[in-house]
Parts: sequence; structure tokens; C-alpha cells
Amino acid sequence: MKKILICTLVLFSFLSCSRNKFTVDLEMQNANGKTAYLQRMINNELINIDSALIENNKASFKIKKSDNNDAYHLYIKGWRRAVPFFADNQNVMINGDFNAYHKIGVTASETQTVMDEINRKLSKADDQVVKMIVTEYALNNRDNELAPYLIYKYKWAFKLNDFKELIKHFSRDFNSGYYEKIKEYIQLLERTNVGQPYIDFTLNNIDGEAVTLSEIVGNSKLVMIDFWASWCPDCRVENPNVVETYELFKDKGLEIVSVSLDTDKEAWLKGIKDDNLSWNNHLSALQGWNCPAANEYGVAFIPQNFIINKDGIIIGKNISGENLKHFIARHTR
Repeated sequence: MKKILICTLVLFSFLSCSRNKFTVDLEMQNANGKTAYLQRMINNELINIDSALIENNKASFKIKKSDNNDAYHLYIKGWRRAVPFFADNQNVMINGDFNAYHKIGVTASETQTVMDEINRKLSKADDQVVKMIVTEYALNNRDNELAPYLIYKYKWAFKLNDFKELIKHFSRDFNSGYYEKIKEYIQLLERTNVGQPYIDFTLNNIDGEAVTLSEIVGNSKLVMIDFWASWCPDCRVENPNVVETYELFKDKGLEIVSVSLDTDKEAWLKGIKDDNLSWNNHLSALQGWNCPAANEYGVAFIPQNFIINKDGIIIGKNISGENLKHFIARHTR
């Protein structure tokens, strides 16, 4: 009788434990032997909360259920960014090919289904449509953790005043890292707005030597920080205009500091050569979107630029095409 009671208690404990957890299963081709990391936003940073070795292209996580329905992220080294997903305390399946990030599929909660549908609608939408759809969803779902996530994901479609107005409408402080990220991003936009002093940073150049921005600012009339990457189609389209602008004004006081969001050094160097980026200051942390300088400047999209005068003040940002030439011409007379 005692043995039966013990076995019953063990079984009850096992079933109770199982009910309090959900699983995240991973099937990822070409990922055998790699380590998968489960992440969550904590104190405004994506933090690894668990890891699993991928064997036979499969891995699994067991996660304790909680009232916090914020997004999880799956990351494997070599990706430029993690794959976000909403579990809502339900089992999750993530499958795809390690070498085809944009084709990875996530089968998860109803929240995940809604997010996937919104992402599909916005995949080819212009800024105004993105802003309209995200704003409408956020205002109609103020208590859903997906709302601040979407605002932050598509933050490039919003201006500073848009964020300030939108955040007023939330009915409470979300139990969401992305709500905090929005507030942090507003501060970054204010800190890097036209009229503000530049933010210093140090990154390695193509020879692996540390270069600090303050060593460059003040030595010429203008310094343009140009955030780009070899894998970014829009950057490669804009590069000929940047090159032309540099050739026109390099002898009149323009210096360019290129900051690459590449992760592959060979691809970065090839992009510099192929696009004839002839200036000297090419810097990168080779950490993709985790580039410290990009984070300091609140870079949410690329190409993006900041133009600094000799006094170290940001006098222009995100100027492209012919407008860039006209702007530089006015400030190098």
C-alpha cells in the first residue's frame, strides 16, 4: 500500500510538473552541432535564458508557464538577429533551414498567428501603411504584449512625435520588455536629434585597429556617420550617391565614417571594394544589429546617416539622394 501511495504521488508530481510547462521544439536543417539559445527581453536587452545543443538537426526546450506573455526569441550564432515568437504558454514548433533565415516557420499561439498575418501585410508596405496598421492594432489591443512589440519592430515608420503621442494611449505599464524599449528608443531619438551633440564610440577598422569617433570629429567641416551593410539592398543602391557626394566635397571639408552592420568580414570588405567606398574610415563590430554604435544612435533601419559639424553638433540626419549633395554643399561653403 505504501509503495502504491509513493508511486501515485510521484505520478501526480510528474503530471503536475508537465501541466506547468510547455515545450519549444526546433527542427532546423544544416544546424547540426550548433547551439540554440532561447532569449527574452530583460532590462532592455535580449538575455539568454536557456540553451540546447542541436543534434540530428533537432533541439527542444521546456519552459515554465507564467503570466508574462511577452515575446521569446530563438537565436543561433551566425544569424543577424533572433527569431521572435509568442508562445502564450502553449507548445511551439520552429522549423526551417539555418541558411534560410527568412523562410523559418513558427507554429505557436493565436498571438503568433496574428503577428504572422500582420507581418505578411506589411512585408511590402510603405511607411504610411505600416504606421496606420500598427497604430490601429496597438490602439485596439492596448493590453496585449504584441502591441508594443509591433511598435518597436516597425519603429522606422514612426517619428519622435508619433511615439510620444502613441505611448500616451496605453492604459498601463506592460509586463513587456518592448514597452520599456519604446520608452528607451524615445530617449535615443531625443538624444540623437538635430541640434544635439554627437555620441562618441570606438570600433575596429578593416585592419582590426580601434578608431574613436572623437579622433575624427573637429578635424574637418563635416563628418557624416554612414550606417550600412553589404547585405542591405537599399544601402547598395544609395552607395553610388554617397560616393559621388564624397568625391564632390572631400576637398571642401567632408569626411565620411562608414559603420557596417555586417557579421562577415569578407562580405564587408568585398562590399567596400565593389562599391568603391574610397574614404579611409570603415568601421564595424561585425555583430550585425548588435553593433554598439548603431544602438547608441538608435539605428532602426539602414542606410541611415548623421551629419556632424566641426563643433560636434548633429546638424542633419537621414538625408539621401540629391538632397544629400545640396545639404553638404550648403554647409561646406
